[in-house]
Amino acid sequence: LIAHARRIEAHLDSARDDMQALRDGGSGLVVVGTSGASASDVVPMAVLRLLEWLPRAQIRLAESTMNVLMQQLANGELDVVVGRSAPELHDTHIHAETLYMEPIHLVARPQHPLLQRPDSPPDWPDLMAYRWLVWPRGTPIRNALENALVAAGHALPPGSVESNSVTLNLTLLGHSDMIGLASHRAALRFSHMGALRVLPVRLSGFGSVSMYWRENTTDRTAVAAMLRALREVASSPVS
Repeated sequence: LIAHARRIEAHLDSARDDMQALRDGGSGLVVVGTSGASASDVVPMAVLRLLEWLPRAQIRLAESTMNVLMQQLANGELDVVVGRSAPELHDTHIHAETLYMEPIHLVARPQHPLLQRPDSPPDWPDLMAYRWLVWPRGTPIRNALENALVAAGHALPPGSVESNSVTLNLTLLGHSDMIGLASHRAALRFSHMGALRVLPVRLSGFGSVSMYWRENTTDRTAVAAMLRALREVASSPVS
C-alpha cells in the first residue's frame, strides 16, 4: 500500500508540474532519465531538437543506471527512460521501443601511449598492462563487455575502476592512461569533440539502446515530442 501511495503521489506531482508549465505559457514538462549509453549523444541531441519544436517546454534530465531509472519510471518519477535495452527490467505498464543497435568500443585519451604507434596496433597483452575503467557490474554495457572478453578468451584486468558517471569517466580517462569503455555513438561523439579516441581493437557482439515510457503519457505534448525527437536523432548519423 505504501509503494502504491508513493506512485500515486509521484503521478500527482508530475501532473501538477505539467499543469504549471502550461499555465506559464509553455508546452508542458517532460522528465527524462538516461543511462551512460545515451547520456553523451542521443538524449542531449534529442533535447536540442525538442527545444527547436517547443521552445517553452520544460525539460528535466537525470542520469543513473538502468535498474534505478526503470524503477523511477514505474513509480512515476520519470516520463521517459533511454538506455541499454534491459528486458529483464520491464514492467507490464511500460512501453519499450528499440532505437538502434551498436557495438561497444575501448577508448582512451588521444595522447595514450597505445595510440602513438600507428604501425603497431595494440594487442591484448598491451591492453592488459593498463588499468581499465568500466561500468558497474550488472549494467547492460558491462555485460556486453564481459561477453566480448569471454569471446576473445580474456577476462577483465584486475584492479579495474567502476563508475557509472559520464563526467567522472571523461575526467579520469582524460588525465590518465586508463582504458575505458563506450558505446559506438558515444565514442564517435567523444572523438569528434577531441576528448577520446577509439582503440583499434575489435570487440565482438552488439548491444541495443531503447526508450521506455509509461502507458497513457503520450497525450502530453512534451512527452510525445520527446519520443519523436529521440526516434529522429537515433535514426540520423552522429554529426
